[in-house]
Amino acid sequence: MQVDLNVETRGEIGSPDARRQRREGQMPAVVYGLGMDPVSILVNSKDFMNSLKTEAGSNVIINLNIDDSKKLTTLPREIQRHPYKDEILHVDFVQIDITEKVTVDVTVEFSGIPMGVKEEGGVVQTVQSFVTISAIATEIPTSLHLEISEMEVGDVRTAQDVDLPENVELAREEDDSLLVTVNIPRAVVEEEEVDELLEGEELLEGEGAEGEGAEGETAEGEAAEGEAAEGEAADEEESTE
Repeated sequence: MQVDLNVETRGEIGSPDARRQRREGQMPAVVYGLGMDPVSILVNSKDFMNSLKTEAGSNVIINLNIDDSKKLTTLPREIQRHPYKDEILHVDFVQIDITEKVTVDVTVEFSGIPMGVKEEGGVVQTVQSFVTISAIATEIPTSLHLEISEMEVGDVRTAQDVDLPENVELAREEDDSLLVTVNIPRAVVEEEEVDELLEGEELLEGEGAEGEGAEGETAEGEAAEGEAAEGEAADEEESTE
């Protein structure tokens, strides 16, 4: 997917100028790469936002027409967004050669409901929802898919488990970044631990009660023996008299 954008060289640089330019619907940006010196430019904010709404998302190829005199093929990178407004503050465009491979992040979509969720009460925990791949810009996939329906509690899936299309490979061949796991919810684990603890306390209390009963019986026996001994001593004294 390719999009054409008309941009102009940015003459005024600085925070006050940037704020004014944004109010006017222009977004500060910079373009560099393939040995060229960085060039500060202004991009129509609305046009750029629309370019990101294509199937390619942030991996869309953007042909920049600078001042109607120079055309560069680029990929948007380092997109700086406003912390709470639906607004992009700044973007870096990297010039590319569409015949050479580039390194980009591509979203991974998880398919299916894990067996560990349906049969064991587990939950899916997404650790990372993208992988870093290497491909020619025109062959960058819009997204990748990972089947997780066979996952049981305790299972994990990594970047190595993602099916990659032809001519696409992981940027790092040995990449084993963790993507998704299936685990028992922590609350359930804690409840089970509490139940086990309570059962243990009840068992100890039962053993303590039995011990106290035995001690009571021993004390009563000793008291009875003492009374019997005193009675015998008294009888002996009476006999002596």
